[in-house]
Parts: sequence; structure tokens; C-alpha cells
Amino acid sequence: MGISTGAAELLHVANKPGLTETGGGHSAKGVDFQRWWAVLRMVEMEQAQQPDFLLLFETVQDVTELDSASTPTYARIYQVKKKDRGEWTWAVLTGTTKPPKKNKNTASEINVSKFTKVRESALGKLQLSLASFDKLPVEAYFISNVGCDIPLATGGNAATSMPCSLADLAPEHLRLLTEALHSLCAAGIPPPDLTRLKLKKVAIHPDSPNSHVIKSALDLLRERSPAHAGQAAAFVESLIMKISPLGRHTDTCASFEELVEQRGFSRQEFVSALSTLETIPDYSSYLEIWLTQLQNEGLNFMEITSLRSQASRVVREQLTGATSDSTQRINDFCDNWIDSNPLQASALRTFVEAALPVLNTNFSGFKNEELQARLLMRAIKKCVDPN
Repeated sequence: MGISTGAAELLHVANKPGLTETGGGHSAKGVDFQRWWAVLRMVEMEQAQQPDFLLLFETVQDVTELDSASTPTYARIYQVKKKDRGEWTWAVLTGTTKPPKKNKNTASEINVSKFTKVRESALGKLQLSLASFDKLPVEAYFISNVGCDIPLATGGNAATSMPCSLADLAPEHLRLLTEALHSLCAAGIPPPDLTRLKLKKVAIHPDSPNSHVIKSALDLLRERSPAHAGQAAAFVESLIMKISPLGRHTDTCASFEELVEQRGFSRQEFVSALSTLETIPDYSSYLEIWLTQLQNEGLNFMEITSLRSQASRVVREQLTGATSDSTQRINDFCDNWIDSNPLQASALRTFVEAALPVLNTNFSGFKNEELQARLLMRAIKKCVDPN
């Protein structure tokens, strides 16, 4: 079976030189923001019962969303940008200066020669991406944690009225932006359709991007898998780990399948991650009981916090299948030690402290807290799932 028209055109545009975002201008914090937003977007699509989807990272722009992992018939192109302070200004978004006040008689004085910065602006890049598609229906979004300071035709402002399309802008701004984006087109091409360019604000804080995403995942799990709702944080973090490598591949791809393999994350993979979650008992809820017992037996708050943090890493490993050979050896050693040293009631701290010197002797390169956390999680597993 040959490649579909939509897939073929997407591949062509993704390989187009000078168009694709490569992430070079983003700080690590900015890249993290994109990843957290991508997980949020997948949760939103799953909540909306979208039958299929595919996210392609660092493809065309920051992220490209398709309605099918194999035969796409629709695409959304996203620029996903975090901002630490203030709103996005007209100049940054468009590469032009604000239009003059209405009371100045300058309605016909737009100077196209001043549009030299439009091509490198945020909206200019999105328009160039849209213009690269002839067959596949596409729309483009500028996504951020803050609003855009642009007046709307209704008298409001995009900063407080997002999401909105660029066609909703105040007349003088709409006219200037239309001319600016039209300057990017070849001769004879009609003005761009600004209803296909949209602005959207998301409730993801750059300094704490996980909280809103975890809340959304919690809502999904409460509906789909209530018994595992307590694992929402570990589920989201496991998805972050899965998609993190995908934006590193920006070389030209020979086929759509190669593009998907290198940069894509599909609904099938998302559902598979959900299914994996459902096969893993909610060890985190049992861990809290055990940590409370340790605290009652004299462990201080700092020690409990360190154990909880390290145990969360173990849960993420289980969800992602990312357990290394070295950590698997620790797990196996803990299993054998637990079999030989049965846990006695009301003596959990003694149990943990007795194991630590033996673990240190065999695994000297690991922190005490990690070794103790792995011992606890293996002991919990033996209680919950002896097989």
C-alpha cells in the first residue's frame, strides 16, 4: 500500500529546509514546557475520545499534531513558547510595529518594505508553515502560558480572551497583519486566511509545569481507571520520559514511517502506557502506610522525604520499563534478602537498618536513600503481589 496523500505532504514539509524549528533557541526550561504541554494535549485528546492521534516533535514547528498515525487527513501546527514575565507583544509576535492611532489619517500608508522582520517572527513562521501545505488541511496555533497583548474587534484584548483566531483582531491590527503575512507569499497568491492562525493560553506555569498536567491526568484516571488514580503523577512523568528523546532527531527522514519512528508519539502508545499502569498495583498508596510506620518508629521528616522521592523514581521505572541492569541487580538482591530475613510486625525500621550495611557492601555506588527505597518497594511488592 502506498503512502497516503496527507502523510506524503507532511513528510515533504517536514524535510523542507529552513522551515522546521530545531529547538536551538529554547532554554532547557522552554523545552520542558513544550514536553509538559504535549502530555497535557494527549490527555485532552484522550478525554475527548479522539479515535486516533499522533504528535510529531520538532516537526514543521515545535509540535505537529495529526488525526491519524498512518493516514492523516488533518494537521495542527504548534509553536509552544513559555514566558517568564509579561505578555507577548505585537512586535515580538508579528515582527512589525503597532498600527498608528485611528485618529491619524494613515489607513493607506502601510509600507510593505518595512516587513523585513516578519519572516522570523512567531506568527510569520506559523504562516510560512501553513503556506507549505497544498493538500492536507492545516491550522496553526501559538501556545503559551501568558496572553498576547493585541486588541480584538469586539473591544477586548487577546490577553484575556484567548483562545481566538487572528481574524478576530481589531480592524487596524487585522489589516496590518494581513499585509505583513501576505508579504511572505509568492506573487499572485491571495492573502492568508487568518481564521487558520490561532492564539491559545494554557495554565502551565514554567516554574511548576507538572501540577496542572498531573491534575488533568488525575481527572482522566478517575474516569478510566479509578484504582490507579493515585499514580497520576508517576503516569505523567513516565510519559515525559518517553517523549523526551523524540525532539532530538531533526535529520531529514526518507519515509513517513521513519519520521514517525524518530519523532512521533501516537495514541496507541498513550493507550499502551495506560494499560501498563493498570497492570501495576498502586504501590505508592502502600508506600505512604509504610512511611508513616517508619516515622512512628523514629525516622525524621527529612529521611521520610528522601525515601518518598527515591521511591517515586522506582515507580516511574516500572511504568516506563526503564530499569537498568545495575538497578535490576539491586532489586534481585533485595528480593533474596527479604526472603532470608522476614519482616517482623512493628519492626520496619529495624528491618530497613539491618539491610542497609549489606546493601552498601554490595552496591557502594548508590546512595543510602535509594537502596532503602528499593528495599521498601520490593518488600511492598512481595506483600501485594507475591508472584
